[in-house]
Amino acid sequence: MKYLWLWLSLVGLLAGCSAPLKSDLPNEQVYRLAPVVDIAARRLPLTLYVPPLTATPALDSARISLIKPPSQQDFIAHSRWPDELPSYLHALILEGLARSEGFQAVSEQRLGRDTSLKLLLRVTDFQAEYSADGKDEATIVVGITATLLTGKTPNLLKQQHYEARQTHVALRTGSIVAAMNQALSEVMAALLVDLQRAL
Repeated sequence: MKYLWLWLSLVGLLAGCSAPLKSDLPNEQVYRLAPVVDIAARRLPLTLYVPPLTATPALDSARISLIKPPSQQDFIAHSRWPDELPSYLHALILEGLARSEGFQAVSEQRLGRDTSLKLLLRVTDFQAEYSADGKDEATIVVGITATLLTGKTPNLLKQQHYEARQTHVALRTGSIVAAMNQALSEVMAALLVDLQRAL
């Protein structure tokens, strides 16, 4: 009986060691964007090459950025994008431009000599900014600078900065992400219209 008790105690200890450790920290939430892009007014017989995006250092992260007055950088706790922001936006913009049917092809790689346009994109703003007057709301700012090059020896065709804002956004992560999605949709719509007009 004595040995049976020791045996049961040993089995219990081993079972406890094999159980997964539990954390009291909240689970990290992953948020996705789904910008809306309309069909272009016309289909251009051109291939658009969009290399990887660049971003300001403060945005080169998978974390969702916040700015607190006067100039404090912060992030939404336990929340992130599915990938680093420049890579994630690159995939979304490529997909959106392709779905617009505005070009013969849209590619993240140079398609030999057939590539007739090169679109460079830099993310300058993609954050929620807290209200300076202490109100429980934020302003969402999405800013992207686009540079359009053409020709075998690249010539500058157009450079434009696009910015969209969503104001009076509730300080809830879901509301902030929804407002970012709307602002990104507006920037992409304006970019598409300008690309069509420039060519």
